[in-house]
Amino acid sequence: MIKYIGNCNSLINWNKVIQDINAADPAYIGPRHDLGDAVDGHDEVIVPIRGAGYKFKQEGGNASWQMYFPGQQFSMDVVRIFSKFVGLQSFQSCWISKVNPGDVAPWHWDVTEDISYDEEETIKRFHCHIDVPKNGHILIVEDHCFYNEKQGNIYQWPSRRSWHAGANAGLEPKYLFNIWGT
Repeated sequence: MIKYIGNCNSLINWNKVIQDINAADPAYIGPRHDLGDAVDGHDEVIVPIRGAGYKFKQEGGNASWQMYFPGQQFSMDVVRIFSKFVGLQSFQSCWISKVNPGDVAPWHWDVTEDISYDEEETIKRFHCHIDVPKNGHILIVEDHCFYNEKQGNIYQWPSRRSWHAGANAGLEPKYLFNIWGT
């Protein structure tokens, strides 16, 4: 079950963070992997996405999100402050996703090469709504739909591998801070 942790808006200037990432090129535009890639868990996610008919941005579709990383497009101070607030001793993965108007992140869990699946039980996963509420910005995690959340609201997920999706049916970019660790 999704758990509300609190609001960190008084600790992190999310408007400045958004300004910083918008002044930089994204690290990459997702999805990063496709059919045939040898990444643990990948087929479980990509086969249904492709089977549903989604096309990636580079194919003329709307399955697309931009990825920004600490120490590259935004300050590591954000990670330190956030980690302290939620009680993480260390983080394994952290990023900000940006979904442009009309784009979607189809139903998936985050497949990654940088984790040992033996560690799954000890990993805590969080997200934070970093922009002011905007019409049409949607996030779904398992059976919970987030809409018009306050800037700075933080939630802990049931699992690092919780199934989720995001959509931007609005008129401005949608931003989300994501982190997992122990």
